[in-house]
Amino acid sequence: MVYKTRVLGVKPEPIAWLAVVAGKRAGTQYRLSRETIIGRDPLRCDFVLDDDATSAEHAKVKYERRRFVIYDLGSTNGTQVNGEKIQRHILQDGDRIVLGLTELVFKIT
Repeated sequence: MVYKTRVLGVKPEPIAWLAVVAGKRAGTQYRLSRETIIGRDPLRCDFVLDDDATSAEHAKVKYERRRFVIYDLGSTNGTQVNGEKIQRHILQDGDRIVLGLTELVFKIT
């Protein structure tokens, strides 16, 4: 028999990730942390996209108040969620994100 210790009344943090569905890294998945910077520069970004249409630091996904929020970081080509250009957007499971020529899907459990 296996016993697991659990703090009562405290929900575990959700697990979330981005799946690349179109672009040079199609098929790649990246698990999100409390703050994840996405862009082209491997020295400044946690999730690096091989896409010349993305900015060096294009967007940030941050876990705040028990939800994941995406922010555009002043990128040249902007950030879209479900076809709408955004500056800030609270992500929902299945949201489609476009950064440059790369399309991602947000997934959460």
